[in-house]
Amino acid sequence: LPEPVEVTEDSMGFPLGIKMPRRQSVSIIEGRWRIDDEWWRQEPVLRLYFSVRLASGHSLVLYKDLIDNCWYRQSY
Repeated sequence: LPEPVEVTEDSMGFPLGIKMPRRQSVSIIEGRWRIDDEWWRQEPVLRLYFSVRLASGHSLVLYKDLIDNCWYRQSY
């Protein structure tokens, strides 16, 4: 299941840093994609995903839920 996380964004809505549990900066965005799905349901899925590498060297996938405007960490 996705884990809610605190993300600092730039003016364009791109992730700059993440708190997990201490703050870490995003060194590079390696990929970005959007999912618009299940539009026929009462609660559709509208998400903007980012594959990022942190300054620590760790890679992870974040997404911003465009309906509730919250960030999540997605584990695979």
